[in-house]
Amino acid sequence: MNPSELRIHKVRLPLPLRLNHVNSYLIEDEEGWSVIDPGLATDNTLTVWTEALQRYDLTFGDIRRIIVTHYHPDHYGLAGMFQQWTDAAVYSSKETFDWADRTYHSESIRKSAQFSRKCGVPASLVAQMSEHNEELFTWVKPIEGAKVLLEPEEDILLGGTQFQVKFGNGHAEGSVGFLHQASGLFIGGDLLLEKITPNITYDYSTGADPLQDYFDTLKKLQTLHIQTVLPGHGEAFELSESFIDRVIEHHLERLQEIRSIWKHSNARELTPYEISTRLFPKVADPASVSFALGETVAHLRYLQKRNELVLIERDESLFCALL
Repeated sequence: MNPSELRIHKVRLPLPLRLNHVNSYLIEDEEGWSVIDPGLATDNTLTVWTEALQRYDLTFGDIRRIIVTHYHPDHYGLAGMFQQWTDAAVYSSKETFDWADRTYHSESIRKSAQFSRKCGVPASLVAQMSEHNEELFTWVKPIEGAKVLLEPEEDILLGGTQFQVKFGNGHAEGSVGFLHQASGLFIGGDLLLEKITPNITYDYSTGADPLQDYFDTLKKLQTLHIQTVLPGHGEAFELSESFIDRVIEHHLERLQEIRSIWKHSNARELTPYEISTRLFPKVADPASVSFALGETVAHLRYLQKRNELVLIERDESLFCALL
């Protein structure tokens, strides 16, 4: 089904990041309009939104509902400002609101830097990573008005027709997507992306196993008979029968790559950062190093939870060793 038949319109928003855009969706409802994932609070984003509203002959007052698929800044950042302009409630999962509250402040940046140092990242690079996060957080505006908590499997009207709320984990805890069961259309945020795999990250701050959580999410999505995905990045795509299996296989291959690193290393113990540089040898800029380290640690956590790997803390540093 063509999304326009459901009165869903994509708005491609610029990002000042290596991943240079995020998709927002403007939806014509029975009473006003809804926005899914308003983007990052930058001047360029505001310019695109001004042009988009003019294109559909709208004002901010026509926006009656703001929906956020997950707490990552490129999706969540402008929601608070949008709310100030529209007086609309923000809809998302409890986990999204909770993770945003615990993430977007200076103490979070300090803890992230501490984690990176413990993983073996050089101090000069950690300083650059912190500077990047400080700038990124200025583009995230707090949500101070009404919030509406979405629940898994509940029905929600979008474009005048019924969708079902689907939850997922791994990429961001409490991610939400919206399934139009009659057509198989899925507005998925970052749960399913065609050209890149969603970043699965971990920092040892919880007892979670995010890679397993993502596997569980993918297997659940596999049962939903999704036909067309409207993703958070990239173009809409048809979901083939083998797509989800290929995503799972990609991560299984990365786990095997980690195992093989020890076979080609003389060291019994390696820091998470050392492993990360072997998995992602071309990564250099601070933002990408952060993504690569988090992805590496998520896979190390998966092995640790299955007693294939032991985590050793010594002299305020973390080391990993295969069992």
